[in-house]
Amino acid sequence: MRFSKSIFILVSLFFLSFTVHKYYVSVTEIKFAEQKQELQISMRFFIDDIELALNQRFNKEFELSTVKEPLDTDKFLELYIAQKFQIKINGKTISTRYLGKEYENDVVYFYLIAEKINAVDVIEVTNSILFEQYEDQENYIQLNINDKRNTFILTKRNDKEMLKY
Repeated sequence: MRFSKSIFILVSLFFLSFTVHKYYVSVTEIKFAEQKQELQISMRFFIDDIELALNQRFNKEFELSTVKEPLDTDKFLELYIAQKFQIKINGKTISTRYLGKEYENDVVYFYLIAEKINAVDVIEVTNSILFEQYEDQENYIQLNINDKRNTFILTKRNDKEMLKY
């Protein structure tokens, strides 16, 4: 059931990425690579939504995915994500490192990594990205931890979820 729900979400995002959207949805995938002892994180958002959030938060004009995009955009994205996205592993807040971004149609992908993660028994994810812009924003979190897949939805009323493995 969870797998089909994940497929539905991904297919929906694909089709929504080619139209003006009135749904406010993001997808964050978190994978524990046990051999490398790291969490690999990717996030997908609509470019115009992130652009609005950055413009309002930093009082600066960001024209993402254009020739007018400021050269220091990654610095502001890294700061924004750090303010709005946190992970705790086994009760301890971990540091994530922003690796970069890429654009595809009207979607932006962010890549992060958390290193030196020995084991994941309990994971707590907080993701309030875009909640200040959109009351009905939903941030889908897909986890692949210890060969188990889980998906949950974070909203403005509930921006945090904890799972035990």
